[in-house]
Amino acid sequence: MRWLLALVLLMLSAAPVSAQIDLSRAGITRLDNGLTIIVLEDHTLPVVSVQVLYKSGSRDETTGKTGLAHFLEHLAFRASKNFPNGAATDAIYDAGGEWHGYTWIDQTTYFATVPASQLDLLLAIEADRMARVTIEPASIAAEQGAVISEMRGYQNDPSSVLFDAVAAAALQAHPYRNNTIGFESDVTALTAEDAEAFYAANYAPGNAVLAIVGDVDAKDALHRARAVFGSLAARNLAVRVKAVEPPQSGERRVTLHGPVERNYLRIAYPAPAFTSPDFPAFLLMQQLLSGGSGVNFRQNDWGTPTDKDATLHGVAEDIASWVVPTADPYLFMLTASSDDGLIALEREITDRINSFRAAMPEAAWLGAARVAVRTALIFDLETPEDAAHQLAYFEGLGGLDALLGLNAALDRVTPEDIQRIARTYLDPARRTVGWYLPGEASSPLEVASGEPDPVGDKHASSTARVNDPGPRLAYLANGLPVILRPIGYSPTIALHIVTSLGGSGTGYGVVTGEALPANLPDLIKRLANEARQITPPEAITRSSDPAARLEQIFNAMRPANFGPPGSAVVAVLSGEIDLQQALPVLEAGLGSVEVDKIETVAVGAPDPQLRTITERIDLPLAQAALGYAVDVAPPGSAEGLATRMLLYVLTHDYGGRLGDVAIRDQGLVYYIASDYLGDRSQGTVEISMGVDPNKIDKMEELLRSEILRLASEPPIEAELTAARSHILGREVTAAMDNREIAQHLARTWLATGALPDREKLAQQLDAVTGADIARAAAQFATGSILRVDVGPAPKGETP
Repeated sequence: MRWLLALVLLMLSAAPVSAQIDLSRAGITRLDNGLTIIVLEDHTLPVVSVQVLYKSGSRDETTGKTGLAHFLEHLAFRASKNFPNGAATDAIYDAGGEWHGYTWIDQTTYFATVPASQLDLLLAIEADRMARVTIEPASIAAEQGAVISEMRGYQNDPSSVLFDAVAAAALQAHPYRNNTIGFESDVTALTAEDAEAFYAANYAPGNAVLAIVGDVDAKDALHRARAVFGSLAARNLAVRVKAVEPPQSGERRVTLHGPVERNYLRIAYPAPAFTSPDFPAFLLMQQLLSGGSGVNFRQNDWGTPTDKDATLHGVAEDIASWVVPTADPYLFMLTASSDDGLIALEREITDRINSFRAAMPEAAWLGAARVAVRTALIFDLETPEDAAHQLAYFEGLGGLDALLGLNAALDRVTPEDIQRIARTYLDPARRTVGWYLPGEASSPLEVASGEPDPVGDKHASSTARVNDPGPRLAYLANGLPVILRPIGYSPTIALHIVTSLGGSGTGYGVVTGEALPANLPDLIKRLANEARQITPPEAITRSSDPAARLEQIFNAMRPANFGPPGSAVVAVLSGEIDLQQALPVLEAGLGSVEVDKIETVAVGAPDPQLRTITERIDLPLAQAALGYAVDVAPPGSAEGLATRMLLYVLTHDYGGRLGDVAIRDQGLVYYIASDYLGDRSQGTVEISMGVDPNKIDKMEELLRSEILRLASEPPIEAELTAARSHILGREVTAAMDNREIAQHLARTWLATGALPDREKLAQQLDAVTGADIARAAAQFATGSILRVDVGPAPKGETP
């Protein structure tokens, strides 16, 4: 049967196609301002089609402004300097023409077809649109309403809803993942200024392609276009982000529930860019697997029904496939639906695809597919408007030469190529499966608007200032210090218990939890039990995650605490508590636990210079870890306060000396974490960051140099003033919920043996001297740089 099909199609392909528009006859001119003009003279019909394509689409939008390219398309039809108030579309209609436009991921395009005598009208309209669009703030609300109405139509279509969900799951990094029409919250927030900025950055001659096709004299048409567009000024263009989608290493799944009557299935596989050498073979693979429809985006109709000789024919009544030409790799999708669930349907599709991947197609079957694809390409070009579209579309993708050579490329595809393409792109580990099932959709979450809605005037009412009693310190009968912090604005409680981990060189353990006040006895019982079961770090399996492994190394290096394992050091209760009622409950729950008292521990002499400790995880992970650990003075001492100031000068999240260079200037890392742990006898500073493997050497060198620079170039007064201000300010802002408050109180108790006192802290910071800073800087530079490398060890390196 396939031999017969091949014979019939070969006979069809040999028939004369004199009416076929020959795109290779088009002339291409680039003006000094960057505009590309393509003219194709074709006298088949007494019409002319003009298309202007801007190489800007939804991929060029930013987070929070999705839908902007499409929104601007709407506005650009609305008004320009010489065609206000919709005059452009009125003029086209008045001339007996038709107009269209669309926004897609790579482009925004405008096109119209009119009687050939009206070419100048279309050129004038498009030149005005390119340089003189007028965006009136008063028109924004109306256009938003139009766009949202359009959006609602898509939302009613189960296939469109599932398409968006699957694309967003299949693509993690590339902006192709975004819905072209945008998210409703973004569209409703767009402003005239947003549209004007996007227009200025993208609607410029150097970012545009003008195609003229029809009953014109090619030289005369070019002359007319040059006269109208040549005077437009060149403009700087927005730099397009070149995102590369990371490899997918496992199947992804999406399940939606909503008001649908059938069960909808969509499976997405990766697809090559149009200019990829794989694309011709991919088109033939699609034809063999399911059937294709050419490469005219306007004619694709979001899905092609399967051919009767295709592998997937008959799997479902509405089984279809979809792929479109794009500038970057995108998606190949299969769609189907069922009344009887999707498990069997998905399994059958999967089994057929696996069989297709396993077997090389017969030469005759491939020949028939080649003829079918060529036939579809013929139907891509039925009108001058089709030709103008294809010329502008593919020139915009940078693929016009590939389009013109597509037939020849199809001839070169072999059965071996088809099998390679199928095994590469139809890999089960690279697919994304979406189900849309009948059921009740989740209600939208209530979110803040970002700005309060205005309300009518009203007189302000006053409330009495609450008397804050502050934290209270008490001791249970067993000597355990407990800190109670009533919080008037919180209806919950948090309990934070610090425990000893024994003489394992790993510092302290923590158990913490939250509950309603009435459940305090149960909370105490649960946390006391957890404290007894804390696993010593040395018993934990070595992690294969670089960040987690770095934390394990920190744990092993922290100063020792020699109390009995599981013994309590301090407990903090914060939230809605009554002091007189809470103490008896704490006594009943914690009064019999063993208590560990903080004692001075002798700390060995520090190394005179920095050292590096390196470990390797023999996995091809994307990111390594880098850290620094150093034993320093107790946090509550004068030298400890100097160390806190130095740590702030060195690094604080994205800033500090280290952050400014590593993040802002060189982009070596994204974020730098730091902490200062300790009690009244000892302290340790820890710094950590994730680093790309190819940047870790440079980052280690920078980390080392900046640590040493604290001593060689001591902080200037402005840096120290900023550090003092930060430390004092964080006393107010660092702890706001019950967990944070309890943790802060516990750490302050460990470091100072007292409750927080901001005034006293300010005095202590002011008393820090240059000599304190110098001693702290010298001590700061005696720690260990910790590297957790990833990937196989280089030759000569011991794993």
